[in-house]
Amino acid sequence: MNTAAATGLLLLIAAEPELLAAAPEGADRDQLARRVREEDHLCLGCGAQAVCAAVVNSRTAGPRWLDLCSECWVTVRLANESPQLPQ
Repeated sequence: MNTAAATGLLLLIAAEPELLAAAPEGADRDQLARRVREEDHLCLGCGAQAVCAAVVNSRTAGPRWLDLCSECWVTVRLANESPQLPQ
């Protein structure tokens, strides 16, 4: 995944958060680790086995799981920190 694709993914998640599975409110590190370690989820970016889990808090849909592989996780984080994203 490149930065442009990651930026598009972030915009899609913001526009359609219901595409992500609902996550528990206030998920802690143990829940994040358990999701990666004990459950089978694919990376939202590339379809590989997810090794990272995060919770995206949507104003309209509440907390949602974001499952990514390591490479996509880094790319999405960099794209999220980019000042080029529209507000």
